[in-house]
Amino acid sequence: MKEKILVTGSAGFIGSAIAKKLIEKHYDVYGIDNLSTGKKSNLPRKIKFIKGNCEDNKILNKIKSIKFQTIIHFAGQSSGEMSFYDPIRDLNSNFYSTAKLLSYAEKIKCKHFIYASSMSVYGDVSDKPVSEDNICIPKSFYGASKLASENYIKIFKKKKVNSTILRLFNVYGPGQNLENSKQGMLSIYLDQIFRNKKLIVRGSKNRSRDFIYIEDVVNIVLKVMGNKRCFNKTFNVGSGKKYKIYEIINKMKKISDINFSVTYAKSTPLDQFHIYPNINKLKNLLKIKIKNSVDEGLYKFVFFLKNIYK
Repeated sequence: MKEKILVTGSAGFIGSAIAKKLIEKHYDVYGIDNLSTGKKSNLPRKIKFIKGNCEDNKILNKIKSIKFQTIIHFAGQSSGEMSFYDPIRDLNSNFYSTAKLLSYAEKIKCKHFIYASSMSVYGDVSDKPVSEDNICIPKSFYGASKLASENYIKIFKKKKVNSTILRLFNVYGPGQNLENSKQGMLSIYLDQIFRNKKLIVRGSKNRSRDFIYIEDVVNIVLKVMGNKRCFNKTFNVGSGKKYKIYEIINKMKKISDINFSVTYAKSTPLDQFHIYPNINKLKNLLKIKIKNSVDEGLYKFVFFLKNIYK
């Protein structure tokens, strides 16, 4: 019998990529997505899809009799900026949905709960790689809802729900929602570059970030899945490399071969200045090797976009 996996956010950028890979590996994959930012066209063939919110009892009742071995929870509102405009939506989408799914996981005796958290939980940090044991003081409602979810997940360990928390840094690549101007730094930049040959950067060019290609994130999720060494642990998920914003922009100019102008504007609300991860825990425990450098990943992404913007 095929192992049953539930992927939330299955029509979104990362969730759909995970679901597709799981189906290729012959898992029985179910998906939940409310299609608020995800697209039905992203859904892989053979997925058993349910449209709705993860926190909705009617949706959970539709799957109450299914015994999922793994729940991969990637659904949710994913913009720090948007959380300022509608903190209640952010709370429901990110925290309440997680609490409901954890209770569901307990009832069905799910073996492994994998949660997509965020670098936003850290808040302001110094200009050095941040490790998982760093104090977390989020600056946005988004970061606060992610951290609250993490705390619930850790307490649910006492209810015998084994979990893994993945603190995602800047994920990019084909499949990213180019219409969303509030989430996904590289997709926001490249959409402007291809569409207008003008780039408006909100914030300082000297900010530091880490970028990880979608293929590497999917590989990490699959390596974590069902791995008892990852139970009840938290991992940074990034490339482990520091890039200044102006360095990334220079790479985009070179790789895209587009002569675009750059204008710097006021930063987004309470933006983090420096944030890039120490990924030693990921590498040492799982022997993870990041396959795509930022140059390789950008090249693949730009090649993909050239066909989109013909």
